Amino acid sequence: MGCGCCHTNPLGWDSDLAAILLLVHLLPPTAKGKRHGKISATEAADHVVKFMKVGTSMVTFLDRFGSAQPFLLCVGEKMSSIQKFYIILDQKAIPCVAQTAVAAFDELFKAHFVFAVSYDEALCNFYTFIQTTVYGIDVGTTKESPRVKEIRAKVDHIEV
Repeated sequence: MGCGCCHTNPLGWDSDLAAILLLVHLLPPTAKGKRHGKISATEAADHVVKFMKVGTSMVTFLDRFGSAQPFLLCVGEKMSSIQKFYIILDQKAIPCVAQTAVAAFDELFKAHFVFAVSYDEALCNFYTFIQTTVYGIDVGTTKESPRVKEIRAKVDHIEV
């Protein structure tokens, strides 16, 4: 059993996915409109990535969780050991070329642009941060929340 800090986390994801999902918690979900209440960071993280155990029917899974907004589906024996990644968009599973969680997330982010799909409303802060800080896309012209600006400013001042 690991130490709990390097390779696993309380949610069970591998360390790379855990780091991506930590960012969802640092950039709180935005309200989903007047008719919908604000969702928790844990619920928002579920809009980014879902897990499916090997052997589960993809059709059944997509009927239950498919969404118009793209998300990353991780397939494996357990969440800490993913074997295959898919981008799910409009009830369709698009296999990722990527073999790692970070590369698969890269494909997920880019899928928004390739398929001209807007960010999930609850994940606007998260994806805007990824867009402006990680990819440097439309920095200065994209509307950023104060929290996104604050974290981006801190990241920009970190010396490598």
